[in-house]
Amino acid sequence: MKGISSFFHKTTKAKVQALKIEDEAAACAAVLLACRRADEIQGEEENAAFLTTIRSRNIFIGTDPEMLLVKAGQYLDEAGSAAALIDAAMGAIREQTRMPLFYHCLDVILSNGLVTPREHEVFEYLKGKFKVDDETAFKALEVLLVKNQL
Repeated sequence: MKGISSFFHKTTKAKVQALKIEDEAAACAAVLLACRRADEIQGEEENAAFLTTIRSRNIFIGTDPEMLLVKAGQYLDEAGSAAALIDAAMGAIREQTRMPLFYHCLDVILSNGLVTPREHEVFEYLKGKFKVDDETAFKALEVLLVKNQL
């Protein structure tokens, strides 16, 4: 992955529309990678929640996790920002997959048990993208924060 520093770096709409992600597993991996980029504290350190999700969840069964990560990284480079990557991936993610993916995204973002200002912005962004109501989103945030403080 190239040096993409900002989660919300401006990317043209045409660039996002040109990026075609059709495989749902690849789209989910791309969204999780984008969420991994939101971590201001751990930076590029390994994130167990991220790796465990990619290696063990049903959506990824039958895929090579390492290849998914490589492909997601390529998509991120093409998109130009994590937010643009999420925008490009959403079309390949079925409705019934979105809520579980939202929870996993929060788990990845909140893996250190803290919510930084950028992570809060990303939480709000995801809430809108996944069309999750405030009550459900804030309950999930609260539960995952407590879970990750251990």
